[in-house]
Amino acid sequence: MKTTIALLLSLIQPSLSFSNNAKFKSRLSPSRLTSSRLHLIDRQSDKSKYGRGIDHISADINEGDVIAYQDGTWFVDGTEVGDGSPTTVRYCLVDTVQIVWTHDCEHGLVYGFDLTVADNNDEQVSSDEHGAIIKKGNIFIIQNESYVQCGPEQILCRIPVSSTELESKDVTTQSYASNADFNPIDEIMTA
Repeated sequence: MKTTIALLLSLIQPSLSFSNNAKFKSRLSPSRLTSSRLHLIDRQSDKSKYGRGIDHISADINEGDVIAYQDGTWFVDGTEVGDGSPTTVRYCLVDTVQIVWTHDCEHGLVYGFDLTVADNNDEQVSSDEHGAIIKKGNIFIIQNESYVQCGPEQILCRIPVSSTELESKDVTTQSYASNADFNPIDEIMTA
């Protein structure tokens, strides 16, 4: 009964920490980031913080977060899935999270806006075969309001950003400045 109540409380208030049970650990969401954590990327590969089921990074994703996810071909529990094309990393501004988590798995979709990456001079950042390399200060821009979706197993990380406005040719666009560096090749999941 105590465990059930603790689990329910952790779902309602994820910032609660239960000292008698290490499973209920506090995680910071972007709205609660302190200035000393603005440069840190939440990575699914960080086994000290994330795992499967309710411990998956997708349980920490909120509307308005910027995520990096694998597209093309990726692996789930050692099995190749996707469309068979080469793996590439794409970026998304999360709009909706529809995921069900169990004790050891996660099923559903994350929906959001496809993002392109520009440098401080409003020039599109070139991509290698794995995707654009993000440098602190790069700008994520919603292009053509293209709506995308990905599964939780495709999510590589949440990139900390600051909301900003980008002005060009008398048009102001909502954009998001990266507060951290991210190299896709470091995070691509393989079998």
